[in-house]
Amino acid sequence: MKIESLVLGELETNCYIVSSDIGSCAIIDPAAEAETIIKFIENRRYTPEYILVTHPHHDHIGAVKQLQLHYGAKVVISSIDYKIILDPMPMYGKRYIWKVMDKLFTADQLVEDGDVITMDELTFKVILTPGHTAGGVCYLCANHLFSGDTLFAGAVGRCDLYSGDFNEILRSVDRLADLPGDYDIYPGHGDATTMENERKHNEYIGMLKSNEDFY
Repeated sequence: MKIESLVLGELETNCYIVSSDIGSCAIIDPAAEAETIIKFIENRRYTPEYILVTHPHHDHIGAVKQLQLHYGAKVVISSIDYKIILDPMPMYGKRYIWKVMDKLFTADQLVEDGDVITMDELTFKVILTPGHTAGGVCYLCANHLFSGDTLFAGAVGRCDLYSGDFNEILRSVDRLADLPGDYDIYPGHGDATTMENERKHNEYIGMLKSNEDFY
């Protein structure tokens, strides 16, 4: 297993390329710049099997459609958040709909909490983590957690956009923190971290429990 990353697009989104021992790969959150991703993959002679989407904000899906057409890789997204792709107007409105209209894609696999995606010797477990969006998910592969915009180093994702909910994201990060053992965390933006570090230093973890009378 090998994990590589590209920082793409105007919001500097982390796109992760996770490859198996025989060279298959999963592309997690191909944010933008499809040509850059294709060049990266072809230089390494990987074979893309899956495109895993943590949530459907424009800065995480910008290259999904192009890569899907180019490679025929299966696009995976939660059944809840796929509704945003099918009807993006409630999220973006007339002012911002242009950001996604040419990037909308057809999902090949809709997932729920606890589903498992297998690629060669690798398995990606789907963990539903609402809060940033109603159907946001993380993907857990061995001791590596791809957390999208749910959990960052020292922070959580914003909750003031369509289908976001602050209480829900607090519940979600508590659920992640309750996973046994330590994990390397690969977020949608910024630096990687570890679960043990976040348990110790992320003020949002445990906030809901310590202030439950207010929520």
